Amino acid sequence: LQAGADFQRITPHELFSFFVTDLEEAEEAELSPSTMLFDSDNPFLFQDRVTRGQASWYIQDRFSPFSNLTINAGLRFDHTALLVSDSQFSPRLGGIYYLPKTRTAVRGSYNRLFKPPQVENLLLSSSEQARQLSPFTTPEGKGGARVQPESQQAFEIGFSQDILNFAKFDSAYWWRLVHNYADPNVFFGTTIVFPNAVDSGKAQGLDVRIDVPEKNGWSGYLSYSNSRVFQIGPINGGLFLEEEVLEILAGTRFTPDHDQRNVGNLSITYRNQKSGIFVTISGRHESGTPLEVDEDELDELMDRPGAELVNFDRGRVKPRTLFDRSFGKEFLRTEPVTVSWQLDIRNLTNEAFAYNFGNPFSGTHFGYPRLWSTRLRFDFN
Repeated sequence: LQAGADFQRITPHELFSFFVTDLEEAEEAELSPSTMLFDSDNPFLFQDRVTRGQASWYIQDRFSPFSNLTINAGLRFDHTALLVSDSQFSPRLGGIYYLPKTRTAVRGSYNRLFKPPQVENLLLSSSEQARQLSPFTTPEGKGGARVQPESQQAFEIGFSQDILNFAKFDSAYWWRLVHNYADPNVFFGTTIVFPNAVDSGKAQGLDVRIDVPEKNGWSGYLSYSNSRVFQIGPINGGLFLEEEVLEILAGTRFTPDHDQRNVGNLSITYRNQKSGIFVTISGRHESGTPLEVDEDELDELMDRPGAELVNFDRGRVKPRTLFDRSFGKEFLRTEPVTVSWQLDIRNLTNEAFAYNFGNPFSGTHFGYPRLWSTRLRFDFN
C-alpha cells in the first residue's frame, strides 16, 4: 500500500510582442488581415503574470485475491487553479491473470487521467487578445476560449504468451476517450509553442511484439502498431496568425498531425561474451502523418521546398523506412573500472524524409540526414 501528495505554487510571467515589418511578405505568408494591422507604431503587446496553485494526492495498493491473479487498484485526486479552476477524481484499476500450464498472461486495465494545461505561454493563449485573432472564435463562445485541463479515459486489454521457451509474444488493444485534447500549435515553424485544447477526441490501436531473449549471443525483437486518432472541434486557446487555417468549428471531425496509422520496428543484436564485441542493426517503418490542410491550399504546398516528400493524392507525407547500426566493444571487464566504446550510425541509407509538412499546428519538420556519433563510457565497480 502506498500513498502520496503533491503541491505546487506556479508563478508564470509572460511578455510577448510582435509586429509586421513587410506587408508583401506578410501577404505571401497568408497572415490574417487582423494580424497585419500590427506595425511598428502599433505592435501586438501582451504582458501578464499570475500566482496560482495545483495539488494532488493518491492512494494505491497491489494485492493478489487468489493464486495467479494480481490486481493493482488506486484512486487519485487532482485540483488545479491555473487560470481555469477544475478538479477530478481518477480511479485506476489493472489486473493480470497467469495460466502456468500454457504460460499465458491475460491482462486488462482502466485509467482515468487528468492533465492541467502546459504553463509555457498559457496566459497569452488564454487571453482576450489571442481570442480576437483566433479563427475558431464564435459569437456563442464555442472556440477560442481559455485552455481547459485535459481529461482522459484509457482502456487496454492484452495478453502475453511464451513460445516454446524461445520467444515471448505480446499483444494489446487499447483505446482512449479524451475531453479537451491538449495539442499546442507552433509559432511559424519555430520552437515557440502555444497551448490549445481540442474539444474532444478518440484514439485506438493494436500493438503486437515478439521478443527473442539472448541465446548464443543473438537477441532481437519485432513489433508492429496500427492506430487511428481523430478529434472533434472547436479549438480553444493558442495563437493563430494565419488566415488560411483549417476550418474547425463545433462538431467538426478532423485527423490530427500525430495520426500515424502503421509503425513497425525490427532490431537484431549479436554480442560476443568472450571478446565483448557487440553489433546491432535496427529498422523502423512509419506510414506518414496527415497534411491537415484544405484542398484549395494544396497548390501552394506543392510549390514549397521538400514537396517531393509528400503524397498529395493520399494527403500524407510519404512513408519512410530508416535503418540504424551500432557496434562497439567492452574493455577491462574484470578490472575495477570497465570501459566500453560504441559507434552509432542513424539513417544509414541517408534517406530524405519529413515528419510533417505545412501543418497548421506543427508546421513543417524535415528528418535528419545520416548521423554519426561515438561514445566512451567508464563504469566504476
